[in-house]
Amino acid sequence: MNNDKTVSLADLFHKRVFQVPDYQRGYSWEEQQVREFLEDLELLESGRFHYTGTVVLHESRSEESHSDPWMDEEGDEYGLAKIVDGQQRLTTIVLLLDGIRRSLRTRFSEKSINLSRGIKRNYLAASATSGHPLPKINLNEDTDHFFKEVILSDCPRGEEPKITSAQRLARAKEQIHAYIESKINTTPAEGEEWLWALYRKLNSQLRFTLYLIEDEAEAGVVFETMNDRGKPLSELEKVKNYLLHASAILQDPNAPNELAKSINRAWSEILRQLMEAHLESSADEDQLLRFDWLARYDPRPGEWNYSKSVKGKFALKHYKGRRETLIEDLHRYTEGLRESCVAYCDARQPNRSNAFDSFKSNPKDQAQVREWSSKLVRIRAVAVFLPLLLAVRKSGRDNPDKYLETLKLCEAFAFRVYRLAGRRTDAGQSRLFRFGHELMKGECEFPETMRNVKGELARLCGDDDFKWHTTYESPSNRFWRFGLLRYFLYEYESDAARKEGASPKLLWEELLGLPDTGEHILPQKISGRPYWEERFTHEEHEQYIHDLGNLTLTKHNASYGNKPFPDKKGEVGATEHCYAKSSLYIERELTHWEHWDAAAIDARRSRLLEWARKRWAVDLSGLSDEGHEPETFEDEFDEGAEFSSTGD
Repeated sequence: MNNDKTVSLADLFHKRVFQVPDYQRGYSWEEQQVREFLEDLELLESGRFHYTGTVVLHESRSEESHSDPWMDEEGDEYGLAKIVDGQQRLTTIVLLLDGIRRSLRTRFSEKSINLSRGIKRNYLAASATSGHPLPKINLNEDTDHFFKEVILSDCPRGEEPKITSAQRLARAKEQIHAYIESKINTTPAEGEEWLWALYRKLNSQLRFTLYLIEDEAEAGVVFETMNDRGKPLSELEKVKNYLLHASAILQDPNAPNELAKSINRAWSEILRQLMEAHLESSADEDQLLRFDWLARYDPRPGEWNYSKSVKGKFALKHYKGRRETLIEDLHRYTEGLRESCVAYCDARQPNRSNAFDSFKSNPKDQAQVREWSSKLVRIRAVAVFLPLLLAVRKSGRDNPDKYLETLKLCEAFAFRVYRLAGRRTDAGQSRLFRFGHELMKGECEFPETMRNVKGELARLCGDDDFKWHTTYESPSNRFWRFGLLRYFLYEYESDAARKEGASPKLLWEELLGLPDTGEHILPQKISGRPYWEERFTHEEHEQYIHDLGNLTLTKHNASYGNKPFPDKKGEVGATEHCYAKSSLYIERELTHWEHWDAAAIDARRSRLLEWARKRWAVDLSGLSDEGHEPETFEDEFDEGAEFSSTGD
């Protein structure tokens, strides 16, 4: 790495075209970082300098990029500089300069109009000898088009930002525009002078420490101590940096660094996948690293220590005299993590348009995989099964049958063990992690893996426990106590629709978005309501109000209120909302009862529980059920929390 030097923004942009590599994450500054940067500029007095941070560049040689340097129409040549560190700050500065340019161009003197042209030429886009624009800064592939065609364009296309980094760019532009407008409108007479002063601060008063590196693999050496975003480096970034550092040490000086290229390509794909799946937080990245490691290297969760585990596994000291072996192992780790990322994003966000694309040759199977993956997400039990799902996905490759079988077993496991029996969501995880690891390593075949998972299900909630938990005597009969009711009733509705050869008329996302989707058929208030007071004593009302047999999904909770059951039931031709004309099967079934009393609730509960025993049945024949005592426990949900009392 060349010695560092301090430069102004004008020096930094002089005869350079910047490129953000695809392996770097997209624009990540939020409102707070932009606001703090603007506040720093406010405090910067005329004639003083402000240290703005470090910029690390890799200036490509001609053989790495193009045969000749770019040349603008004035004859100036430009070299390509890849931004290793500093992209967030430089991108924000360009957004601010663009805001200044637009204000100077539209409302002030000829002198200011000329400055606006200069800003565009020096910081946004010069004109190449071909007549085409020569952009001064190019973002990574995911956001570059939106940045140029929408954010910086004078004739922006009407495109909405689809990914998080593009949305942040749009918000930053709006924030900067509002900031400039507020300053100009506060003192209109001094607006032009204020814009010139702001430009001078950016152009010549900001100071950057510039590092030039000779090889991109050096980025890992410097990047861990230089943070462009004002946030701690993620574990994923630390792993990438170590891999690049190792590749630089292992590199044959007389040959291209193919390992570094492979790492950068993999990280570009990993970040793109995470961004498209809206899994961009450090927690998401950490989870990807962890479950890939558990599946491929060590299934013991207590031994996982984030990037330190990766560094320890591939420490140079363990490979003395085995340079080629280490290179192969690092290639294998990198490519495996990239593959795991695809499986991870599919498992976490199965409703993405490109989820499970490896199954697209079998559209029906792909749709089923997406549907059952969505069930695991809805029941909030994905993480404990991730190593197993990663292993099945990799071992099964493009065959969805084994993956679908695994999903169905995992969903039944999650329902019975974590939701119905109320066990902690880490119950059995050590064994589940080990099953996935053994399958991944080829130490266990798929049928044996499925048998092992069933054995763990038999241990934690075997058939006897399952039957007990689906009886009236079980405390879990009050499904709302375990955050389970909405999922349970939606599955019942989906199954009823399937039996009719239809799809649910209420989408899960719609269910989550509606304020009152739960209906107490026997309402929560019956005082002064003759129909209900004739059929329920005060004690019976307290007993049955939150009973499973008394609850249903609805789109029209507020319309039912405390009405008598015959009014709620209604008729198909009724003008008001009623069960008879509902689009939901679960509501229309209620019309089978003439009146609603304790006997009706008992009968409906029995029907629902009998359905549940079939819906979540698993063949555990021949497997050991240790017969532990059913657990009783306190849960974290308030009574009736899933169903609002509004309207009934």
